[in-house]
Amino acid sequence: MNAKENIFLEIQKMKQEYITASELANSLELSRSVVSHYLNELVADGKISKSAGRPVRFALIGGQKKCNFIGANGSLKPVIEKVKAAVMYPPNGLNILITGHSGVGKSYLAGKIVDFARQQGIIAQDAPYKVLNCADYANNPELISSILFGHVKGAYTGAENHTEGLLKLADQGFLFLDEVHRLSSESQEKLFNFIDTGSFYKMGDSSHVQKAQVRLILATTEDPKEVLLTTFLRRIPIKIEIPSYIERPLTERLDILRLLFYTEALTLQKDLRITGPAITALVNLDNQGNIGYLKSIIKVACASAYRQQTEANELVLDVQHFGLQVNAGIQELGQLSISYTRPISTSELDNQSEYIGELTELLARLAAERDSSLLKLIRRKLIQSGDVLAEWQLASSSHYLHQKLYLEIIEEKFGLAKSSYLEKSAYGLYWQHIRLKEDELNSLAALCANDFSRAYHVSKCFYKELAQYDQGDYRSLVILLTLLISEYIDEKIKLRGILVAHGSGMATSIQKVVNSLCGNYIFDALDMPIDSGIDCIIAETKKLLSTFNTTNGFVLMVDMGSLGQLYAAIKDQLDGDLIVIDNLTTLTALDMALKMQSNEDFKVLAEKAEQDYKISVQYYEGFSQAPNILISCISGIGISERVKEIIEPLLPPTIKVIPLDYSSLKEKITTKEWNYFNNTLFVLTTMDLDSKLPFKHINLYNLLDTDGENTLRLWLKPYLSSTQIDNFFKNLLQFFSKEGIASRLAFLNPDKVLKEVEDINSKYEVFYHLRLDGKVKLNLYLHIALMIERLMVQGPNNFKAELTDSKEKQFFMITHSIFHPLEIKYNIHVSDYEISLLYELFKQFI
Repeated sequence: MNAKENIFLEIQKMKQEYITASELANSLELSRSVVSHYLNELVADGKISKSAGRPVRFALIGGQKKCNFIGANGSLKPVIEKVKAAVMYPPNGLNILITGHSGVGKSYLAGKIVDFARQQGIIAQDAPYKVLNCADYANNPELISSILFGHVKGAYTGAENHTEGLLKLADQGFLFLDEVHRLSSESQEKLFNFIDTGSFYKMGDSSHVQKAQVRLILATTEDPKEVLLTTFLRRIPIKIEIPSYIERPLTERLDILRLLFYTEALTLQKDLRITGPAITALVNLDNQGNIGYLKSIIKVACASAYRQQTEANELVLDVQHFGLQVNAGIQELGQLSISYTRPISTSELDNQSEYIGELTELLARLAAERDSSLLKLIRRKLIQSGDVLAEWQLASSSHYLHQKLYLEIIEEKFGLAKSSYLEKSAYGLYWQHIRLKEDELNSLAALCANDFSRAYHVSKCFYKELAQYDQGDYRSLVILLTLLISEYIDEKIKLRGILVAHGSGMATSIQKVVNSLCGNYIFDALDMPIDSGIDCIIAETKKLLSTFNTTNGFVLMVDMGSLGQLYAAIKDQLDGDLIVIDNLTTLTALDMALKMQSNEDFKVLAEKAEQDYKISVQYYEGFSQAPNILISCISGIGISERVKEIIEPLLPPTIKVIPLDYSSLKEKITTKEWNYFNNTLFVLTTMDLDSKLPFKHINLYNLLDTDGENTLRLWLKPYLSSTQIDNFFKNLLQFFSKEGIASRLAFLNPDKVLKEVEDINSKYEVFYHLRLDGKVKLNLYLHIALMIERLMVQGPNNFKAELTDSKEKQFFMITHSIFHPLEIKYNIHVSDYEISLLYELFKQFI
C-alpha cells in the first residue's frame, strides 16, 4: 500500500471529524510536506474536503458512504444502482464489465467501485486493488499470462525467480482489467476457469493449485460480443455502459468541467474564471477522447493562461486558450468561476436526500388522492427547493442558461412575469434530478393535463428548450414545474388560440406583447419561414392542436392564407367552434386576447371580430369529427372531467371523451343543433333527457340500476372487453358514492357537510311530500355539497332569473328559506343561477 492509500485509510479510521496535516504526519510518521501533497491529491480526487483558513483541516466527504460519481443521481443512476447491487451481492459479489468509448471514465468508476466496497465494509479497508491495462501487453500473451497468474522459476526464458501473479496479489480485494478485449483466447479461458473454481496454476507449474478470492472489474471500448469469448462473457453477469461525454446531460457536463478546472486551480494555486463562450464550446465538445481529451486541453489551456498571466490572482481563460470556437445557433452559457481554496467534490452534486424524500412522499399522496390542502402544501415545498442551493450553484453556467430561458419562455413568451421569483425554485428542482415512480407519474400527469392544462403546456415548452435529461427526468420535471407555476396561470380561460406569422420571430414577438399585457398565458405562437406555404402552416398548427382541448372553442390568427383551406385541413382535430382571422396584427391579437380572457361568449366574440377588425374573419361551428362520448354533469365541468378520467384510459385512442358544460348541452338541445351529435356514440349526463332525442343518452345515476348498467354495457361492448367494462363500472360506483363525494371536497368537512345536505333533502321531501330514491339522493348529495364549496371559493353567479311559472316561483321561495341558515354559516349566497340548477333536478318530482 502506498503513502497516499495509507493517508486515506488513516482519515477513514479517525474518530474526530476533522484532522490537520501535522496530526496525520505525526500519526503516520511521515514528513508534513509529503502528507500535504497527498492530502491535496485526495481533495482533487473528491475523497476528502479541505477547509479554508488556518490551520487547514481535512475531513471525509459525507462520511464516504456513497459511490460518488458525477451522474450517480442523474443519468447514471441506473448504472450506479446496478454496480452497488453487484458489490453487495452475497457472498463474494458479482463480476462487472464496463463498456464505453475511450476517456469516458471507466477506470475512474472502477476505482469508485472499490472505494464503495471498502466504505460499506464489503472488503477490508486495506484490501488490495490491482490494475492491469491489457493493451500494454497485447503483443506478448506469454508475458500477460505471467502477470495475471504468476510463474515459477524457469517457466520461460528470463524467469529467474518465483513470482506471484495479480490474481494472488489481489486476493480478498479487486482486480481491474482495462482493455480486456486485448487478452488472448487462452488467457480468457484461464480466467473464466478461475471465475468458476477460484483456483488457477502458475505458468510452468501444473501440479500446485493456487487459490484466491478476487472480485473482477473488466473494461473495454469494444463491443463485448465481438471481442470476448462467449464462454467468458457468460461469466460476467453485470454489464454496464458509460455514455460519451456529449451524451451526458448538460448539468453533468458542467459538473465534469468544474471538477477538471478545480484540479488545475489547485495545482496552480490560482483562482480561475472561464468565459461564457469557452464554457459553451467545452460543454458542446464532441471528441472521441471524451473526458480524457478534455483533461488534456484544459491542462494545456491553464498552462498557457498561467504563463500569460503569471502575476494575476485570477487566471482568465477564453475560448482561444482551448483552440475552439462556438458554433452558431448554440445557446451561450454563463462564465464559470473556480476558487482553489474552496474544495469541489462529487458529493456536492448529490441530491438533497431529506428534502427530496419529504417532497416525493407528498407527491405520492397527491397521486393517490386529490386534495387542495395537500396541493398547497406541495407548492410551499416546491418553493423551498431553491433554498437548498449553494452560492456556487446559483453562480453556475447551467443556472445562467436556466435564468435566461425562464425569462424568455415563461415570463415573456407566456406572460408570467409575476412568477419570476419562482425561477430559483424551478432551478433547484432541475438541479436535483428528482424522478417520480411510473404510476405516480401517470396519475400526476393526468391531474396536470385535466386541472392545469395551460401550466402543463408552458412547462413542456420550457423543458423542450432546456432539458437534457432522459424521459423519466423530463416527465417528472414537467409535472413539478406545472404544480409550481399553476397558481399564476388562469385555467378558467376557456378558449385556446394560436398566432401564426411568417418571418423570424414575428408571431412570437406579438405573443410576448399580448400575453405580457394580459399578464397571463392566452396565446401560443408559430413562427414560419418567410417562404413557407399554407401546407407548412397546417402541419405545424395540427401538431400544436394535438396537445389542446378545443371543446370550448379555438381561435386561429394568421398573417396570410386561405381561411377555407385552413379550416378544412384542421377540422378533424377540433372538438369545438373555430374562428380564423386573417391579417394578424398586435392590435387585433391584443383585443382578441382581452375578450378571451374575460370569457366572452364564443359566437358574440366571432361577430364582434368581424365587425371591429374590418378584415377577413370566418366563424366555423365545430362538431367533433372523431367518434366521441359526451359527458355533461349539471354539477359542473369538473365532475365531467373526473368521469372522463375513469373511462378514457379504457377506450381506443380513436374515440374521444369530451366533457361538455351542461348549459352548452341544454342550449344545443333547445336549438336542435343535431349536427353536433353526428359522431357522438352516446351522452352521459346527471339529468334525465327526453327519450325522443335523436342520439343515445343515459343518466349516470341510472347506471346504479341493473337496466341502466346493461344498457351501457351493450353500448360499450364494441369498444371494450368484458374486463374493461367491469373495471369501468367498479370505478364509477366508487366515484358516485358518499365516500366518493367526500373525496371530491377540498375544504369542507365531508361528514358535517353531508349531514347538512341530508337535512336539506329532508326539508324538500317534507315540503313536497316526496320520497326520493337512493340514486336521486346521491345526485343531490354530490350537487349540493360541491355547490356549497364552489360558492365559498368562487362567489355567486350574477345571473338573474325571470320567473313566470308559479311552481318555479314557489321553488325559489322555499329554497331561499331552506338555505338561509347555511348562507349565514358559510358566508355564501345561493344565487338565482344555483337555484335554477336545483330546480332542474327537482322539477320532475314536484
